[in-house]
Amino acid sequence: MKLQACLLTVGLIVATGAYADTAAQSTEKINFLKKVYADALNEDLMGVDVVKLHGSKELRALIGKRDAIADAHQGDMCEWVENTLIPGQDYDVKAHQIQYTALSNGRIQVRAKNFGQPFKIDFDVKCNAGTCKIADLFNPQSFKQSVTNIVRKGTC
Repeated sequence: MKLQACLLTVGLIVATGAYADTAAQSTEKINFLKKVYADALNEDLMGVDVVKLHGSKELRALIGKRDAIADAHQGDMCEWVENTLIPGQDYDVKAHQIQYTALSNGRIQVRAKNFGQPFKIDFDVKCNAGTCKIADLFNPQSFKQSVTNIVRKGTC
């Protein structure tokens, strides 16, 4: 009986520790995405691809290849007409209006309204040693997969 109680206590401690790590990881990812959106809303960074700026090495490489294809095919809209982080061609979103939610699958969901139209984007963020990067984003389809398809085809 004492062994069962001891094992139960150890199990609870381990589970609580795992939850604390998950909560800390979610907080780290949310704080990172707040920085990403602060950059996206910063007028001094207009024209900067914020997803590429904060993307993983793999995502940055794919975006670079997509951009090279766009340069080779002038007039094609490889980078899409609308903003990846805030759907639409313009925005009225303020940083304090953006909501961040940790999902059970480890992703972070960002929700807000742009000109009254609600949007949500799920982010796959990877953090290592205090540095976080965007691995992918889903609106609702995978951004990484969309860019990969362009790179595979070699055209927009």
